[in-house]
Amino acid sequence: MIQDFRRDALVTFHELPVFVFDVSSADDLGAGGVPDDVESWAFRVGAAEYDGPDGEDIWKLFLDSVDTKRVRALSLGAWDSQEAGAGWEEYQAAVVEAADRFPALEALFVADIPVEMSEVSWIEQVDPGPLLAAFPNLVEFGIRGAADLRPLVHDRLRELTLQSGGLPPAGVRAVAASTLPALTGLDLYLGTEHYGGGATPEDLAGILSGAAFPNLRHLGLRNVDGADELAAAVAHAPVVAQLESLDLSLGTLSDEGAAALLAGQPLTHLRALTLRHHFLSDEMISRLWEALPDTEVDVDEQLLASDGDRYIAVSE
Repeated sequence: MIQDFRRDALVTFHELPVFVFDVSSADDLGAGGVPDDVESWAFRVGAAEYDGPDGEDIWKLFLDSVDTKRVRALSLGAWDSQEAGAGWEEYQAAVVEAADRFPALEALFVADIPVEMSEVSWIEQVDPGPLLAAFPNLVEFGIRGAADLRPLVHDRLRELTLQSGGLPPAGVRAVAASTLPALTGLDLYLGTEHYGGGATPEDLAGILSGAAFPNLRHLGLRNVDGADELAAAVAHAPVVAQLESLDLSLGTLSDEGAAALLAGQPLTHLRALTLRHHFLSDEMISRLWEALPDTEVDVDEQLLASDGDRYIAVSE
């Protein structure tokens, strides 16, 4: 799945290193220009500093300078260098217009913007449906910001990641209503209601039932404020039986939620259980390791706080 987001832009994408293309003049490309082995890189295209070149000019130079027929992975940086969270309708239109120039594109990430340019809650996304329609060969798609989602449709997409400080409940329901028959991996950063989130287990019902995505093997319900309530729902969710990995990281999980997981259906079939950035006690961590000896249980980033001080990893 797509690299964790905390504050920084992606350094790898689609298992490829990221080449940052953030200039609007050929004279600024540098002595090396762009890599000759285009297919070996993921390209992040867009404004990368405040009040620098804008994405519109950078995008035009990118199309002129790179053999886009060989580009396998594309990450979109900011369109507007002075208001990095805005301009996504214009950027999306430009990418859709040029879609026929990317016949090899397999992976697309939208709004790969570091926090120093825009807080994640400031990113004003639009419905990504036209992008998915324009690139029928995509197998991996990600988006940062609270998108105005409608149910997504794509025949080949295998991995979907939505990174947000607050994914609206309506957006969560739209994901559950999507038609993605090939989907094997789903990562949702659900966030907090303070930034537009607040999804409940009822909003996730289609996903938790297993009915929405019968081929799903990885499920990430991450960055959740109210992670204990969610863990209790996951503990009895039919989808868990079909998973190989479960990720409840970056949220407010405490001993209460972990105990609910252990008291629910068996988890011993999981290859990986990821809980990092959590509020578990040493005793509960030991219980998890003892109960799941053959599962890779990631309990890095143990945080200590009272209930009122627990916090998610991605907000502001």
